[in-house]
Amino acid sequence: MTSHEYPASCAVLASTCSYDWRKRRTHFRHHGSMRVAVGIYFAVFVANASVAQPTRTPTDENEPKAEQKSPPELVMEDEFDAVELLELDIPIVVTASRHEQSITDVPYAISVITADDIRRSGARSIPDALRLAPGVDIAELSYGNYAVSPRGFASFNANKVLVLVDGRQIYDTLMSGTFWGAWPFQLEDIDQIEVIRGPAGVTWGANAVNGVINIITKDPDEQEGLTVSVGGGSRDTYKERVSYGLREGDLRLRFSAEHESSGGFKESTSAFGNLDDEYRNLRLGLHAIYEPDDENKYTYSVGSAVVDGNWPLPLASRLFRNPKAHAQANYVLGKWTHYIEEDNAFELTGYVNDFYLTSGLDWTDFRYQQLSLLLSHTFKPAEDQTFIWGLDTRWDLTSAANADPFMLAKDVVRSGSIGLYAQHEWRVAPLWMLHLGGRVEYDFYGGFHPTGRIALARKLEDGALVYGAVSRAFHMPAGPRRFLDFPVVGEFLQVTSERGLDPETLIAYEVGYRTKWWDRFDVDVNVFWNRYDDLLETIPELGPPGILQLKSKNGRSLSLYGVELGLKYAVSDSLTLLGNYTFQQTDTGLTELPGDAIYPPRHKFMAAVRYDVSDFWHLSSQLYYVGGVNGKDPSIPFITSHVGSYVRLDLGIIHEFDGDDASIAFGVRNLLDPDHPEGVGTGLDSAEVPRSLYVEYRVKIN
Repeated sequence: MTSHEYPASCAVLASTCSYDWRKRRTHFRHHGSMRVAVGIYFAVFVANASVAQPTRTPTDENEPKAEQKSPPELVMEDEFDAVELLELDIPIVVTASRHEQSITDVPYAISVITADDIRRSGARSIPDALRLAPGVDIAELSYGNYAVSPRGFASFNANKVLVLVDGRQIYDTLMSGTFWGAWPFQLEDIDQIEVIRGPAGVTWGANAVNGVINIITKDPDEQEGLTVSVGGGSRDTYKERVSYGLREGDLRLRFSAEHESSGGFKESTSAFGNLDDEYRNLRLGLHAIYEPDDENKYTYSVGSAVVDGNWPLPLASRLFRNPKAHAQANYVLGKWTHYIEEDNAFELTGYVNDFYLTSGLDWTDFRYQQLSLLLSHTFKPAEDQTFIWGLDTRWDLTSAANADPFMLAKDVVRSGSIGLYAQHEWRVAPLWMLHLGGRVEYDFYGGFHPTGRIALARKLEDGALVYGAVSRAFHMPAGPRRFLDFPVVGEFLQVTSERGLDPETLIAYEVGYRTKWWDRFDVDVNVFWNRYDDLLETIPELGPPGILQLKSKNGRSLSLYGVELGLKYAVSDSLTLLGNYTFQQTDTGLTELPGDAIYPPRHKFMAAVRYDVSDFWHLSSQLYYVGGVNGKDPSIPFITSHVGSYVRLDLGIIHEFDGDDASIAFGVRNLLDPDHPEGVGTGLDSAEVPRSLYVEYRVKIN
């Protein structure tokens, strides 16, 4: 079978719909824990029927309206329109509940990274930008390869964080996780990144265990005209991009193309050196929105990325390497939104993902295709209530027929899931909000499993929000993962897996506090405790198959707890300070985590300064400290490697001219250190991140 003869069952995509997540803003083991939560909810529901309405203080009829006072109330998102929220600089988020909400009313640990944050930080990639959020572990393993996860368990194949692009899941059906360097992410097309730290399984299903990263792209309206940018930097790094946006009647459209290449990083964490992480990526994207009337909106998006290189192999694997690593990622997304009335909307979303990868090893060659349909309905059954329900389905087809001699116990694996969920957001009293959600999901291999979350929030008199939440979530081992069967070192070492893997489960407890002081100082504090059971481990056992085998099994349990702090202080209109701090620790005294996960740094922080010298000159700096971590050695996965702590300083300058239609940006990353490692990854020779310079010129032609 040739590389073009994979089975193809995902050739057709159904049109889909979207509840205009970004632009349209209307005015308007532990199952006992969940049983207790449902009981509390029912009790509050009954009690609420007898709660009297709050008494308002009488006012003089002649007193101007603006002077009248009333007790503080929990502000619902429909009490503000879009203009008022923008004037107050209050982010609008959609990831927590699949509908638009003011971030001040969301009882989740959630961060928003804006397009301006990305540009000012000098980020080269989305994981670089995620360093700005508290509680997210980031390790650059080599050029374009990252370990990313909120609240621990970061790894090259991180399986407890769900990555979305406009609601489309990017989650590898075989390896789990996200290959960040292989998908057509274009930073210039991103409007904002929403990061949920903590379980979001009710809304997004299996695998949204430690959090969700939702990348939301810009409306083509914001990118009208022709924009061209060129840039370069150290280590033969280049990036060229062109985009064109137009509006024709009710149609808005954007086309973008980008090419990135690099000589990679020069040093390896392996004692044997010879790192090979040269990288070339061509990315293409088309995004269109059609709104024929106020009731309907149609969105279409298609993208592709072709990658050469980007898979540096450890020594043991280099001996068997043949061709260069290669990957290709394609997607098609369709959305159709129907607004029944101002507080009542249906969303139907459908997409196809098509992904191919060979690491340069004969036995690592696979392709998967995904077809997914998602239906959700948001409405208000009463003035103080919002109800969301939905049905999500996904079908996966994974082929390793071209692997030599083999990668899976069967050439083709079909898998999938279907989930039904409901979430009720209810203002039970003027200052109190109750969120209760539940989901039942069926996996073709894992069977039925529940997810649930209950959160109680109170709005304080100064507008602050304090909340507590209890959640259950799970990671379902992918169907193809159960059929792993390939040799690593001739017939000496074989990688295998148990067929009947159970899901990894999480019971999470968290409390949070979010406020804005003096209309300038944003404070976000979260404390969490996570209990994991049935974690997947790779256990060495005597063969057959092989003399020795590495077998995937459910294993240990552990707890992880921590504190997260996020700060933003607008000192003046021209000066803004940002900062975050994270503490994480296991309760068992472990020095490593199961599988290939990197043991999280106990302490880390970020401090940033944004200063506008004038309307045309903008300065920025980011200082990062990350404590030491442990992980599996890239070449010998039986032993643990330690990566020391590091300090990183990034500086950047942006000069705008010709209005804001042209700009030049230049800066330095990792100024204080010639190079340092940030983590290790099994099956991937990890690099030392070097000091690097960069420059970019951008011009817009209307």
